[in-house]
Amino acid sequence: MASLRRLIRSVYLPRDEHERSHRAATTDFLNYICTLGLKTEVYLQRLALVPPNPDPKMAAVDREELTVLRKFWFDLHEFAQPSRNADTLHSPIVLISQLEEHLSRIPRLRECRLLISHTTELNYIQYPRQELRERGGEYAGIVPGAPRFPRNLALIAMPYSQDESLFSNLLICHEMGHFAFEELELEIDLSRRIGRALRKHVGHRSVDDLSWCHERLWYWAEELFCDRFAIGLVGPSFSFSYIELLDVIGMNDDEVNEFEDTHPSHSCRFYEHFEQLKRCGWWPLLDRLGGSYASLIRKLRNISPLNYKFHSKEKSALAPLVMKAFRDIQPYVGHLVTRTFQGHEARFHGGQHFECVEAIQKYLGWGVVPATLVNNGRAFYPDPVLLINAAYLFYLEGIPVLINRIKQKREERANYISQREKWGKSVEQWTLKALEDLRLPNDREFWAW
Repeated sequence: MASLRRLIRSVYLPRDEHERSHRAATTDFLNYICTLGLKTEVYLQRLALVPPNPDPKMAAVDREELTVLRKFWFDLHEFAQPSRNADTLHSPIVLISQLEEHLSRIPRLRECRLLISHTTELNYIQYPRQELRERGGEYAGIVPGAPRFPRNLALIAMPYSQDESLFSNLLICHEMGHFAFEELELEIDLSRRIGRALRKHVGHRSVDDLSWCHERLWYWAEELFCDRFAIGLVGPSFSFSYIELLDVIGMNDDEVNEFEDTHPSHSCRFYEHFEQLKRCGWWPLLDRLGGSYASLIRKLRNISPLNYKFHSKEKSALAPLVMKAFRDIQPYVGHLVTRTFQGHEARFHGGQHFECVEAIQKYLGWGVVPATLVNNGRAFYPDPVLLINAAYLFYLEGIPVLINRIKQKREERANYISQREKWGKSVEQWTLKALEDLRLPNDREFWAW
């Protein structure tokens, strides 16, 4: 018991020599760990004072309970310090708060929150919570007064290196899709459809074969759902961040068409990107300002599904059959996304939205934070989603306009890549500042959305 107490204290007691400031979701989670640790210490102290139980069966029960406690602290260890590290100075706090608000607008996801932690991987990760909640419930049944694992909490890790980034961190939206998929139990309906598709295309097979096929279809459908969900939250800016991080522009035909065990091909994913962008009205904006990124999305969308490839050394004979079953499942993904948002997707309506985008980009072109937009002598503020997309489009295509307006030394003009990086980072910072300003009370008018 002493070793267990030492383990618990090493997890819930912070080792920092300085105070950290955290978002409410992180504070609540760390308070949960602290309360759990204190209640467990009391429980262990009382257990130590009870004379050894002579009944071997009862003694075995005590050992099993202590094992449950220890395993749960192993789970919590994965999140405690990484969550502390993602404090308000080392996370894009304004973006995360904005995304949390967008998530809460979805009727069945109100009051859901984002717990952001850091990871050493250059990847974004969502941790499933079902097993954690179950283990936390079992834990609470052992330790008197122990709180249950927090509800409505999305556990998402971001690369520690991206703490100052705005655009690359939009990939968090995909991980929020995994959270929504789990929270809304969409796998129940999806599993029924997968079962029907497998009966149609795969037929009678061993349990192992059917399980393998089911798993492939599940992974692929959920990944497509998460991509469309992300676009439903923040529009085409998610597609841009996906293209940039994975360098999709530099991929050859084989790379963009190849399915993996856990992910559909890039061409398949961008087919769904295109459809979600079309459904939410973003294509007129992309046709006007999207440049090479919009062209790439169209190009990948137009690749025939017959060019999709999936090879499996493990189940080579089943690979073409599971691809046929996938074609039956794929159209249903868009329906799941529509059902999830219930009309609350981020949309582009043209008209005044074009004028708002032009105003935002004009401000950025002069190095001005676009939180207040003056039009015909009146002060307006933009919608945060429109602001992010206008800024990202400027970042992709408009930086030369900004650079050409800046007086530069000869050596600076010669090093264009360095200047592009410098002013691109400035555009991100100005946009984050604008998002922060939009969250403050103001008497400006809302630019029609």
